[in-house]
Amino acid sequence: MSDIIYPTIDLFVYDLQSSLNATEEENHERKVYFQSKLPENTQLVDSDIEIECLELLPNQKIADFTNKNKNLEGYYYPVRFNDTYGLQIDCSINNLTEPQPVDSFAIIKAEIEATLQEKSATIGQTWMLSGCLPENSQKSSQEIAKFCYTLFLENANFEQDLQERQGYLFEGEIFELSQYKPSQDINLHIIIVIYPNLQSMEKAANLYSDWLGLFSYKHKILFAYTQSRLIKKNLVKYYKKIEENKKNIDKNKKLNADKKIEAVEDILENYTINLPKLNFQKQILDINLINYKTRLEIIKNKTLESDNLEFLNKFSNLSEEKYRVQIEKDYENMELALRLLESNINIIRSQIEAEKSKRDRNFQNLVTLVGTGTAIMALIDDEGKKCQAITEVVPSTFIKQVCDNSFGKIIAFPIITILILGSIGLLMKAILAKIELRR
Repeated sequence: MSDIIYPTIDLFVYDLQSSLNATEEENHERKVYFQSKLPENTQLVDSDIEIECLELLPNQKIADFTNKNKNLEGYYYPVRFNDTYGLQIDCSINNLTEPQPVDSFAIIKAEIEATLQEKSATIGQTWMLSGCLPENSQKSSQEIAKFCYTLFLENANFEQDLQERQGYLFEGEIFELSQYKPSQDINLHIIIVIYPNLQSMEKAANLYSDWLGLFSYKHKILFAYTQSRLIKKNLVKYYKKIEENKKNIDKNKKLNADKKIEAVEDILENYTINLPKLNFQKQILDINLINYKTRLEIIKNKTLESDNLEFLNKFSNLSEEKYRVQIEKDYENMELALRLLESNINIIRSQIEAEKSKRDRNFQNLVTLVGTGTAIMALIDDEGKKCQAITEVVPSTFIKQVCDNSFGKIIAFPIITILILGSIGLLMKAILAKIELRR
């Protein structure tokens, strides 16, 4: 059944042009990737200037849509929004008068996807489907929109994904459908407009450049929020690793404690580096939210007084009340977690240093004990010959028995003497330390 006149699809594609700390090689690769979505041998004219919108084909502005289907026509319109590439791919049935089957949208969609060769958008994309109702149409605009939505999702829930986001544009009915699930990498955004006549559709065509800008801000907001989810996920992972390592250190501070604390500090450094990135995504969201609101007001000022695009404000409200607030709270929580981690690690480091100092003191005392005794013994004995002399000075049955035995005279007596004299040395060392402290 013929249900629609001049069925048209405009695909708005957005790719990253540059990013913070990106190399020239990486930016070049991004440009090549974006350019590959255009007809072969298309040369983009880009520059380093920062500008809200730069046309990348300044001479002809657009390139003809290349396809083998003679019943289709269209064009490519590439631009750059500061650090983002934007591309409008327009394709329609080459017939302005005769009604076409509604499933013509499926043919057009397949043709666009064939030219892209599965090259996905790195930031996001929006499909805009439009056409005119023929006179005495037996289908409503919403029925046609619902059918069109099934082209993108087999088990589409039109009412759920619409969520009352509909209005009027040049007396036509406009519907916005979306699915955004960052955890599942889903970001589907579709606009369907059914106009009452070709005149309304021609007037609406003047808004394409505005739609190209508006949707770029929308997808950059969603991209920033998606990135913030990944950053938070990494921060939580680092936090858990630090906690696991901290528990291992607490269990046994003596085994490779220095290496373990170094490993924890390395993880903490990654945590510290990633934390500001979370706040950076909030700033990106804020800038693009302002631009989205501004562009939406420009579009509204270009439409009829009877038109209604208020439903598009729902996204800016959602961005401000949910996405922005969520990133702020995540940053506050993860920053607090950083302070706690640093405090705990400092405590563990102090404990390890205390244990290390204790072990060092014990070792030093042992060295003093043995060293002092050995040094003095070297002065008072030589190969056991002085053992008898000691018995004469200190008469003792035990010492006499030791000295009368060759083993005791050569080995046992020196060891006993080293321990006794070493202990005296330790006592003197402690007395001198106290005197030094009193000074």
